[in-house]
Amino acid sequence: MRLQKLKSLLAALGSGLLLAATTAAQAADPGVSDSTITLGMSAPFTGPNGAYGKEMREGALAYFAQLNAAGGVGGKKIELEPVVCDDEFKSDKSVTCGRRLASINRVPMIMTPASLSAFPLMGFNEKMGFLLMATSQSPSFTEKGNKLVVRFINNADRTMDGWLTLTLKQLERSGVQTKSVAIMEVNTQLGKEWVQAFEREWTKRKREIVGKASYDANETDFYPQLTSLLNKKPDVILLTTVDEPSSLVIKQARQLGFKGTFVNSAASSGERLLELLPPEMVNGTLVELASWALNTPPKQEFERKYRAKFNNETPHLIAGVGYEGVRLFARALEKAGSGSDAVKIRQAFPGAYDITNTIFKMSNLDEKGDIDFPMYVGVLKDGKVLGISE
Repeated sequence: MRLQKLKSLLAALGSGLLLAATTAAQAADPGVSDSTITLGMSAPFTGPNGAYGKEMREGALAYFAQLNAAGGVGGKKIELEPVVCDDEFKSDKSVTCGRRLASINRVPMIMTPASLSAFPLMGFNEKMGFLLMATSQSPSFTEKGNKLVVRFINNADRTMDGWLTLTLKQLERSGVQTKSVAIMEVNTQLGKEWVQAFEREWTKRKREIVGKASYDANETDFYPQLTSLLNKKPDVILLTTVDEPSSLVIKQARQLGFKGTFVNSAASSGERLLELLPPEMVNGTLVELASWALNTPPKQEFERKYRAKFNNETPHLIAGVGYEGVRLFARALEKAGSGSDAVKIRQAFPGAYDITNTIFKMSNLDEKGDIDFPMYVGVLKDGKVLGISE
């Protein structure tokens, strides 16, 4: 009996100590204090796709530096660096990251550059009270009824028709056959939904899909899938993920003798492909790009700020998206008059699109979290990405 009481006492004491430690940790690292508003980011920072997360973080930091130098929001500085979380481009790791950022760091918003992370985070962001901002092109991202999500890239369903029309026009101008396509579909929710939108518009135009293969962005050997697809002799190979695995697919397809054209979704910036592969391997490749490809004055201004902060590094599209995403968030904070209430921030968010000199021309945030986000075509040629708008 005494032993049982002792066990109960120790258990209670342990729980109390754990609660006290947790409370102390939260007090030591709150998401919102009298002087700071701390944001979270779940993204890959290591592994084959680490450059993708690193650039988004640096784009965000470039804006924070500018904002904080001007006094922040309501006199509060915005911090990001202390609460990035490496999800390694893996869904299960993004869940761990999201729960840690929300419960321990108590951030009012978590940003992620991937559907692969966004969908798991949607499973608990409303319950844990944080706004989720994601560069998810997946149409269903804004069809789940989640009241605390904001998309800050295009919805593939909304833009596929116009983008594919422009893509086919450019391919035909270049003398490329466009009767058949083989698809490398990345094994994520985005891959599935982006390809569905593409297939709908491609077949509507009476063109053929000769084959489709699944692949993982964390893998490096794509010879089996490519060997099967190339046997079907496609005119074009469609890629659907970020630059590092895309570069491996292109290299391996060329080694297998493919002389046709590649087209990649907006997961690729094009610029990074030019760094990873020699021009002769990628000349003529088309990528789905926003107004980033048009080299507008707002983009040029961002590039100057980014290079000044990060040792003259050249930013890619995802860095610009990170910059403009937190710029909109900061404006929403200002409109909401609150740095901690995610519901108030989300309610104020539509008014944030009154900012001027934007890189991506985002506009018209609706109740679901969707936006208008025009898309264009980038052509890789002789070491450069050329923007095509008509």
